[in-house]
Amino acid sequence: MPGIPHRPGRTRTLFVVAAGTVIVALLAAIGVVLVDRVLGDRRPVEGIVGSEKVAFFEDERVVERFGELGYEVRVRPRGSRLLAEEPGDADFVSPGSRHLAERARELNGVTAEYQPFSTPMVLLAYEPMVRALEEAGVARRAEDGAWEFDMAAYLELTEERTRWRDLPGDSVSSSNRNEVLIRTTDPRTSNSAAMYVAVLSYLLNGEEAVSPGPVDREIVDTLSRLFLAQGQPPESSQQPFEQFRDLGAGHTPLVWVYESQYVHAMVEGPAPADGVVVLYPGPTVYAEHTVVPLTGAGDEVGRLLTGDAELQALAAGHGFRTEDTRHFQDLVDEHGLSVRTQVADVVHPPAYEALESLLTGIEDAYTSSGMRPPADDGEDTGRAGGGAAAGGAG
Repeated sequence: MPGIPHRPGRTRTLFVVAAGTVIVALLAAIGVVLVDRVLGDRRPVEGIVGSEKVAFFEDERVVERFGELGYEVRVRPRGSRLLAEEPGDADFVSPGSRHLAERARELNGVTAEYQPFSTPMVLLAYEPMVRALEEAGVARRAEDGAWEFDMAAYLELTEERTRWRDLPGDSVSSSNRNEVLIRTTDPRTSNSAAMYVAVLSYLLNGEEAVSPGPVDREIVDTLSRLFLAQGQPPESSQQPFEQFRDLGAGHTPLVWVYESQYVHAMVEGPAPADGVVVLYPGPTVYAEHTVVPLTGAGDEVGRLLTGDAELQALAAGHGFRTEDTRHFQDLVDEHGLSVRTQVADVVHPPAYEALESLLTGIEDAYTSSGMRPPADDGEDTGRAGGGAAAGGAG
């Protein structure tokens, strides 16, 4: 039987194919090794967050803990009212309030959400201003030693366009001709300013949350005046806190902030000067930081942030309140902070549609007044637990 004829070309082809297969396999193996060296066995996860949480996610201890749990979580900040729109390849979004989480779920067709931590809104003021406000019947020291601020009495002062020099007593310089106004972030972009709107609209609406439907023009006009009277909005949303801290009472006598900003600044610095007082508005509102997962990996991050004891403790270290109140209490006790561990006089923000209608009305007033468009700098209040970093918002 004749043998199969030898075909050199065919042999060379087989050799080339085999060699190529080996090279591809080697390159793939090298790629896996390189990826493992960079990421280990960590699964990359992308998030869009309010920048009051950027410092938390970038904390080396948080990064390390997520790594131990098998994830490399990277986040980028975005303005609160746009946070959930066009998330691209993000695995989760994390706004600073439940009404924005509601919007995020609606826009992205998901039902799940996690609420790993929260923080109440508070006011910061310097002692001379607090004494003057006390004499005017707006501020008082409660039995537990905490300072309270009567938001309804404050609204009465604003109706009369009261100036600091007009307050009773001599705590405030007679040369201070500025109106008694709470300084806020920009309501067109910022979650903390939206929380201010939630509280004031509740009071202006007869102590009831505003319902979806036609906008009450009187409420919108009052809110718009209180924002426009502050002057040109901050260039970035961390500015009100930083200006209060760095420029003193002459520039920013009274500022609306996340409690977590103050706590984190006192723990990690830079801290406000001596003589700064924390006042709890009556009523106030909680900023409920929420994770809305868009993928399975995002769902895992939400679950871990909520359920992992170490991540919860780290969140408390950034000034946030967690479900296990011992974390926050331990931090307060360790550093001797003058903050309340229980906040009772709290209202709930209105539904997304109602609050968005109010904010849109305020935005229209800014436009009509000729104010420049807001800076697109991400969520509220930057780093420092919501305190001080480039590019904040919130």
